Amino acid sequence: MKPGQRQNHSLSAPAFENLQGVWRSQGYGKILLIEHDRYTLFEETAISCRKLYTGSLEELNHYYEDLVVSPGGQAFSAHRVSGVARISFRRLKALPANAAEARRHDPKDPEYNFEIFWRTFHEQYALFELKGVAWDQAYETYRPQINANSSRETLFATMAAMLRPLKDGHIRLHTPSSHYSAGAQPALYQRLTRELEDANDDRELTSYLGDLKEWLHDVIHEDYLGNGVSHGGNRLVEWGRLNDTTGYLHIRAMAGQSGKTGKPAADLSAIDGLMQRVLADIGELPNLVVDLRSNGGGYDGVALRFAAYLMDRKRLAFTKSARHGDGFTGKQPIHVAPASETYRGNLFVLTSELTASAAEIFVLSLLQHPRLTLIGEPTQGILSDTLERHLPNGWHLTLSNEIYRAYDGEVYEDVGIPPHIRLHYLGRKGREEGKDPMLERVLKLVGG
Repeated sequence: MKPGQRQNHSLSAPAFENLQGVWRSQGYGKILLIEHDRYTLFEETAISCRKLYTGSLEELNHYYEDLVVSPGGQAFSAHRVSGVARISFRRLKALPANAAEARRHDPKDPEYNFEIFWRTFHEQYALFELKGVAWDQAYETYRPQINANSSRETLFATMAAMLRPLKDGHIRLHTPSSHYSAGAQPALYQRLTRELEDANDDRELTSYLGDLKEWLHDVIHEDYLGNGVSHGGNRLVEWGRLNDTTGYLHIRAMAGQSGKTGKPAADLSAIDGLMQRVLADIGELPNLVVDLRSNGGGYDGVALRFAAYLMDRKRLAFTKSARHGDGFTGKQPIHVAPASETYRGNLFVLTSELTASAAEIFVLSLLQHPRLTLIGEPTQGILSDTLERHLPNGWHLTLSNEIYRAYDGEVYEDVGIPPHIRLHYLGRKGREEGKDPMLERVLKLVGG
């Protein structure tokens, strides 16, 4: 998404108009050229510096907020509107020499694209050590397969083969004709695939999973909530009462509550009004179930805003650091502070392997809550933000360039956040009994 397409808000002070010059981000691989009436954003590797966007300074002020400039004017940092990270920039005397050289390369040259692809991961990917993948060795293995005459199909297949061992759901490679995701297949998919095979059922897995989710949705509405369900946030949030002591809150996604795509500030505003309604309806109950089992993520800021209405006091949610040079940027602490009105009872958060990305950040931010019980399956284990990068031939990709650490330093990337009580999501036994075993367990725990 182009920076100028983010949402509007009032201009920051100090503003980018006063920061003319060339700036390099600390981590994230970006060069920012600020002129008196416009900016140009470049993506940088050790062998390239390629222009990505040009836009007005007003657009830049919409993309970043809370600008802080160092006393000497040689550095600044700003909060990225779409996430929770504060990114630092340092002044350069001029654009890197690579910026001029980039124009001398044929953008369709397969070897040039391969080199930038490999470099991008070499310099930005945060999880090689965790994944046990030797990226230098991958270069030695695959570089000889690419030459000046390699087809686009060969280049794509080679890149996909290099990415496959990373098993990272935030790694995607997009071309006009093909898309590749490096995510590992959840055990749930394998379980459901076996069910289809055993039953000689020729339904597609995605169709079968959709049918099961719809079945569970109906069971919850009819048998557990008695159809007393309220909706809000562009129908991405619903809530009701399981009984006289226990409320139920289902959050389907961590974005889109405003009904506007790519507008996190509007989503945050929508959540404020929405959660006030939720608390007015079920906030006095001593127990609350928060269902995240099918929540695939969205914006970290949205996740933290939801958490703010459930947190008892200000607590460290997590720290995050980004790849930078041969190491990482410093650990940036992110806190969750309670909203003016918050839920004060016991929290039961339901998770599955489909609980991913920003939905995992929501869980991460609640781990210090004194009355929290996690029920279900470990989350998917893709917590890092996705860094989007572009290749000269017009392809683009995303990768994980950050490490999130829980309040106690634990890293849940790859393994997921484990539940306190482990139960299968959409398990066969529960379906045969026509029940939701996770809600059954909550009701047993609260004596309902």
